Amino acid sequence: MRRYRLVGPRSLSPIVLTCEHASCRLPPRIAPRTADERRILDSHWGWDIGAWGVAANLARRLRATAIGGAMSRLVVDLNRAAGDPSLVRTHADGVRLSWNLGVPADALERRLRTWHTPYHVAIDDQILRRLVRGVRPLLFAVHSFTGIYEGRTRDFDMGVLFDRSKDEAHLLMRGLRREGLRVRANQPYSGRAGMMYAIHRHGAHHDLPCLELEMHQDLFADESAARGIAEVVARALRPVIARREDEA
Repeated sequence: MRRYRLVGPRSLSPIVLTCEHASCRLPPRIAPRTADERRILDSHWGWDIGAWGVAANLARRLRATAIGGAMSRLVVDLNRAAGDPSLVRTHADGVRLSWNLGVPADALERRLRTWHTPYHVAIDDQILRRLVRGVRPLLFAVHSFTGIYEGRTRDFDMGVLFDRSKDEAHLLMRGLRREGLRVRANQPYSGRAGMMYAIHRHGAHHDLPCLELEMHQDLFADESAARGIAEVVARALRPVIARREDEA
């Protein structure tokens, strides 16, 4: 049973891709008990639809490394800190999640040790491989968002989240807009409001730039869409990567 997904483990490229919500799988011996639980697991509550397909294709196009979660965010959320109230959700969209009700502390600790810790160790391993060889990579998280959330319509294609990495963010946004995409800065969430936990955790520790890409899930109506979207994002990312190489 793999603890995380990995593409391009031997790469030393100046970008490390992460995808915290890459899967809607549940571990063995855990299963939805109702149709509503199954619906929630398959929806944006359970994973980021299309995100891993883009991250994996990006890694191949850019000869980079991509690290993805192996289990649903509804087992343990890799984009939350231990102790965060939403680390393990008991309800989603009004549906009780039976496998998360009354989880004792020792079982929660096992989930963290089984899924959360190995995932973040894998990210740090890829960063350290680069740092010792003089490569200071950009950390780039790949996520997707639903078009309607809490009654609000999100009528744009992609959002670029950032905190300190303003220059890289605007360079990427210019590239995405040249591709004809409707792009927003720090939407549908803000990187300045603690919404990039996973990459910020590693970026802050190693003083590395961090960006998060949020993609509208309607872009993935076609199962083959991830490959085309990855091609577009790769073109938009190349000037950002070149900037990292120039600063090395």
